[in-house]
Amino acid sequence: MRAPDSIPSPSFRMFQPPRAKITSMAATTLLTSDQFLALPEEFDPNGNRIKDELIGGEVVRMAFPSLPHDLIKNLINARLISFLHTNPQLSLVSLVEVGTHVSDVDAFMPDVSVVTRRRLSLDARVLEGAPEIAIEVVSPSDTAKHLKRKIDAYLEGGSKSVWIIFPEARSVQVFTEGSMRELKANQPITDPLLPGFSSPVSAFFELA
Repeated sequence: MRAPDSIPSPSFRMFQPPRAKITSMAATTLLTSDQFLALPEEFDPNGNRIKDELIGGEVVRMAFPSLPHDLIKNLINARLISFLHTNPQLSLVSLVEVGTHVSDVDAFMPDVSVVTRRRLSLDARVLEGAPEIAIEVVSPSDTAKHLKRKIDAYLEGGSKSVWIIFPEARSVQVFTEGSMRELKANQPITDPLLPGFSSPVSAFFELA
């Protein structure tokens, strides 16, 4: 099932300076996920691992994330970990930046992933299949085209829902099979996979 076509182009003014723009391999160079995952890791001159993803067969390289981006990501993850710790019967875990083999031409690293414990294996390099809940914090370098492709791939790959976090608008768009809802301010975000979990959207942006 594909996401609705009307995904707004991100507009970002809150967090400055913006991350460097996405760059990709030559347009004629398309890879499969297996080819992409077989590539050696790359590091910048400072020794930081270069983050890239395979989006529809295209290698998309991302610059080092901004501090606000990482703070939001970790705040969301902390809230989910706290909830899941008190609800062990759900047998779910929340993880930050875990590699996922989503399809034959898509390999992503969601900012936060909620997955069932039984899917975790110490012998695997990446998670096979999309996470049950995929959470992406939108950055200035993200494009609407890539964002829509990722949402579609997550849902078609088995995700029950996809949360797209917009820092500037301080809003969350929740995509499920055939639907999308946008939440802001004190509207609570809930998810059928997380019975009993409820958090005002504003709490995701309380960085101080």
